[in-house]
Amino acid sequence: MGARMRDSRGFTLVEMLCAVVILILLGLLINTGLNLAMRSYRDVTAQSEAELLLSTLTDALTDELRYARDVKPQGDDSIQFHSHRYNYEDLDYTEIRVQDGKLYAGDYQMVPDGAYYHGAYEIPDASDPEGPGLTVEYTGGLFTVELKVTQAEGTISAGTNFTVRCLNPD
Repeated sequence: MGARMRDSRGFTLVEMLCAVVILILLGLLINTGLNLAMRSYRDVTAQSEAELLLSTLTDALTDELRYARDVKPQGDDSIQFHSHRYNYEDLDYTEIRVQDGKLYAGDYQMVPDGAYYHGAYEIPDASDPEGPGLTVEYTGGLFTVELKVTQAEGTISAGTNFTVRCLNPD
C-alpha cells in the first residue's frame, strides 16, 4: 500500500502554497495598477472640468465686457460700467466681482451653479494666499483680464489671461 501512495501523481503541499502565493502577488499587482489608473483618470477628468469652467467663464466675461458702456475704473482696482445684460436701462452701475467662489456681475451670478459642478470648483477670492482668481484692468478701451479656477479641495487649477476690446468706449 505504501508503494501505491508514492506512485500517485498530484501536487504537494509546497507546490500548492507556491501557486497560491503567486496568485496573491498577481492580484496585488493588478489591484495597484487599477488604483493608479483610476487616480490618473480622476485627475485628468478634474483638470478637464476646470478648463471647461474656465472656458465658460471666459466666454461669459468676454461677452459682458465687450458691450460695456460708460466704463469707470475705481480706485480700489475695481471697474464699474453699464451692462447691456444686467442693468438694462437703469442708471446703476455693474461691477464684476468674485463672491463665494463664483463670478458675479452686480448682484447676478454670470453662470449657474451647475457650471461650478455644485461647489467642486471655484474662483479664488482676494484673500487666497496664491492671489486673487480675477483681476480686471481697463486702459484705452481695452480690458485686460486674468482669470483662474481651482478645485475647491485639491490641487487642480486652470488659468488664462486675455484682452477684450470694448465696443462702447468712453
